[in-house]
Amino acid sequence: MNNRRMLSVMMLSTASLIWGTSFVAQVLGMELIGPLTFCAARYAVALFFVVPFALVMDRRKKAETCAKPDVVSDWRGCLRSGILCGGALFTASGLQQVGLLFTTAGKAAFITAMYIVIVPIYGLFMKKIPSRITACAIILSTVGLYLLSIKEDFKIEIGDALILASALFWAAHIMICDRFAKDYDTIKLSTIQFGTVALFSSAAMFWLEAPEWGALFASWAPIFYAGLFCTGISYTLQMAAQRDVSPVATCIILSAEALFAAIFGYLILGERLSGRELIGCAVLFAATLIAQIQEVKSGVDPEAGA
Repeated sequence: MNNRRMLSVMMLSTASLIWGTSFVAQVLGMELIGPLTFCAARYAVALFFVVPFALVMDRRKKAETCAKPDVVSDWRGCLRSGILCGGALFTASGLQQVGLLFTTAGKAAFITAMYIVIVPIYGLFMKKIPSRITACAIILSTVGLYLLSIKEDFKIEIGDALILASALFWAAHIMICDRFAKDYDTIKLSTIQFGTVALFSSAAMFWLEAPEWGALFASWAPIFYAGLFCTGISYTLQMAAQRDVSPVATCIILSAEALFAAIFGYLILGERLSGRELIGCAVLFAATLIAQIQEVKSGVDPEAGA
């Protein structure tokens, strides 16, 4: 058993658990402020969280670079890749946040998690064929998420279309992270991508919204939680873990956030789960277990084929 791979799987599972609470924070945060204002404040908090770590660890990373030449600690080396990651993250987060104004959290959770299907499709263009086990986990995840989040009257409306568009960019973000996380310092990448999102969101906020500072300060609790835990900590965990976990398996593990979202929705918002939704939780949990077992036991990339 590869200890590094085990640790990476645990890091992704932790990120998935934290992201399971993000919908609660996002909904509560938009009670007083607009979606772009929430995004700008959220990623500004995340930026302030990671900057001290990046500066403190910079000296240590310079020493590690001598022993590990495959990791580049130069800020300029991280700039382009960090901006690419941030651009995808800004687009995904912004579309999702705006989409939540027009659709239900259940539909949003399912459509967002469609990145578990989109990433393998992206991978096909790079000649990465999922293994049979990974394909089985993808199918189970899709079925479980459908049972958990989609009702009989499901329709594609403006909010659903925005969330679906965001799923395309969540998948792109995972693929970009997979491309650069192995070559660049993850703390610096996180710093640059959070700064990019905060900058773009702030520009969009002043252009499209009229932020009220009183309302912004009144919403400090969900903003702080979403910025620190759901963004600063979780995305850094994801980026670090993707050094050792394939993008397809990353998607499947992270898709468990819908399961955790249902649990926290029940505990915090008093939402009730039907029998159909409970079955969906069980199927989704089984799919994530399969993905994690595949990652922990295999010494090869699960996308390499059957």
